[in-house]
Amino acid sequence: MQITNIGIAAARPDAPPTLAGLEETLGRLRDMGYTLVELDPSGFATIVDGQVRHRQLADLAVVLRNSGLRFSIHGISRLNLAYDPRHDLCRRIMTCQIEICRVLGATRLVYHSGLQALDLARSGVRRTLLTDDELAAGARREVEAFKALAPLAEAAGVVIGMENGDSHQWEHTLIAAHGLPREALLKHHARLRIEPIIAQLEAIDHPAVGLTLDIAHLHIAAHDMGFDYLEAISAAAPWTRHLHVNDNFGRLDQGFDTERDRWAFGEADIHMPPGWGSIPYRDVFDRLSGYHGDLILEIKPGFWDAFGEALRTTRALLA
Repeated sequence: MQITNIGIAAARPDAPPTLAGLEETLGRLRDMGYTLVELDPSGFATIVDGQVRHRQLADLAVVLRNSGLRFSIHGISRLNLAYDPRHDLCRRIMTCQIEICRVLGATRLVYHSGLQALDLARSGVRRTLLTDDELAAGARREVEAFKALAPLAEAAGVVIGMENGDSHQWEHTLIAAHGLPREALLKHHARLRIEPIIAQLEAIDHPAVGLTLDIAHLHIAAHDMGFDYLEAISAAAPWTRHLHVNDNFGRLDQGFDTERDRWAFGEADIHMPPGWGSIPYRDVFDRLSGYHGDLILEIKPGFWDAFGEALRTTRALLA
């Protein structure tokens, strides 16, 4: 592996959601030795109603420029270009995110793959699950969207990374409530596996769209759904353009969402520092030997005091 920079997701438990709070957080991360930070700009109202708020973006750009750090951008997690019925609005939001990357000088934009078709049923917007035809049509819709968006990203100097997902107890409960067997989750949440994302990337066929491999998401999904974890890492390797790294024990959650409620039980994707869980990182990194790019430690703010340790551990694992 050739890691250009080890970065960290900007998160701090006591930081106010203001530009001044962000400025202080970035300074503290820089002092720990980080040179790259992954930021979600949505908390600073940079996009409202599908339009960039240019004053808010300009103010954010000043803070980032003065930090002396490099940045990648984590897009809005709920954005779904496959199954959200407001497809045109979703495309506008994605275009806004590409513009934000251009202004902020970010070369990577993380997008959660849209191959998760359960949110509308979970929220009550829809009372039935999508049919097979609707699932296939949504996957094609996402591909067509990225064929149009890829040249915009390339012109902005951005690579969009479609991120794989992890499974949750509420998804299994919803699948069972609709009378489907457990394995049906792999159809309605296809991004749990790498292969459906690869099929989309092959269809998009553009260098500005690749895979953000979330190593910890895949660990949960593989253990929960019974596929081989390291083989999935190998399948992902040729397509990976961005890496998300943290640790967990590969256990499904039990319905609790608060991080500290999960720690003692070692359940769910708890975003711990590498080395705290059971992910076999040396084996994982061996499977990613051809990767050349940045690595983002996506660690929850509850582990803030271990952020420095996480950087040292990751360097040791890579060595």
